[in-house]
Amino acid sequence: MFGSKLRKRGVAAAAAIALSGLLLTACSSGSAAPKELTPGTVPDAKTTLTVWSFLPGNYDKGVEAYDAIAEGFNKKYPQVTVKVVDMPYPTYFDQVRNATVAQKGPDVITMYGGAQAMSYKNGLFPLQNAMEPDVKENLKFVADNFSKDGNLYILPTGTYGYAMMVDQAKFAEAGVDPVAGMKDWDSLLDTCKTLSAKGIQPIASGWKDGFLFETFMYMISSQMMDTETLNEWIAGKIPLDDPMFADATSYITGMNDAGCFGDDAALGRNMYDDAFNQYYAGEAAMMVTGSLNTAQQAYDTIPTTTVMALPQVPSSQHEALIDAGAEAGWSVTKWTKSPEASVAFVNYMAGPEAQKILWDKAGVPPNLKNVQVEPTSPMQQAFFPLLANPENHTGFAAFPLPVLATFERNAAPLMGGTMTEEKFLEQAQAAFVKAK
Repeated sequence: MFGSKLRKRGVAAAAAIALSGLLLTACSSGSAAPKELTPGTVPDAKTTLTVWSFLPGNYDKGVEAYDAIAEGFNKKYPQVTVKVVDMPYPTYFDQVRNATVAQKGPDVITMYGGAQAMSYKNGLFPLQNAMEPDVKENLKFVADNFSKDGNLYILPTGTYGYAMMVDQAKFAEAGVDPVAGMKDWDSLLDTCKTLSAKGIQPIASGWKDGFLFETFMYMISSQMMDTETLNEWIAGKIPLDDPMFADATSYITGMNDAGCFGDDAALGRNMYDDAFNQYYAGEAAMMVTGSLNTAQQAYDTIPTTTVMALPQVPSSQHEALIDAGAEAGWSVTKWTKSPEASVAFVNYMAGPEAQKILWDKAGVPPNLKNVQVEPTSPMQQAFFPLLANPENHTGFAAFPLPVLATFERNAAPLMGGTMTEEKFLEQAQAAFVKAK
């Protein structure tokens, strides 16, 4: 199934994952303050680093890419053998939780930053002082991934950007010019109505798991945050009962009212993964993507596909922002027996050699100012200008896991009309307070 392999983070918010932050806090209370990690010389003694990640399985050549990264690191540090364990996404964070409770397991893990990394902080070293000078100077999306306690628990790598895949043939069938039809928010809603009237589902969708709601919440709330608001949100100073989130919720339900998500088959019965299959089968005119790799798959399957920004909502603080940031990040566990080698590895992952390998083999755009890569395919050429917009940022990582779990649980009732927006946000705010 295309979706389960290639979706870009409907991510770490299943209820069990949200619970993990509470479990870890309880299990680790009273533990000593973590020592600080800094770059240093890797000892000559032979050692093995165990690295857990769900990223290799995200891409057709992901395993090959990460094997090449492990080989490249070993050439630089012959005394260190890297064992990359490719783990299935659905159970990944449960495994990380279990390892943290036991205080044993991998040396390095893939992790998302911000509030999500903070849920696992009892098992992670802060890394803000562990960056090598070249990485610190050139790495992008660092500020967005700090946790509200002032620590950076990941080194972010790669670039994602949420946008809309558009099947231009479906638009032509409905007599809609894609550029005009996606010009602004009202145009998008009118386009949804026109496509629906022609019997074409506008946006591939499914709400049962709530991932699609989260995705639009990231995309829209990021538009509504200027730099000051984003910084306050990252610091945990903006609650979920702020009018911004009520407005974002109303924009999403307004899309539903305009028919953007099709008929009742999309409400409460289909999963987010089903949306991928729906689009690839030619049964919808648009689909959300956060991954250049996913967009390339869509283009290869349906050559009339291009990618366009979601129009700015009326209360956007920007001209053409898309929600964009780091694909993921790399964390060092507190129980590692090889802290120097672990620090060297996360810096290698955040450096130009590893990120160039990921681009060449898996099509993951780097997030380094000093690494430029050239788009070659039509999809890459369409997507790169969206990713390059200096206005781009994301508030994704600052959503606490219990809030995301609440979004997931309540998305289908909200979109199906059995839960009011007020009740939906009331429960999200209760989860936000609990997370604090």
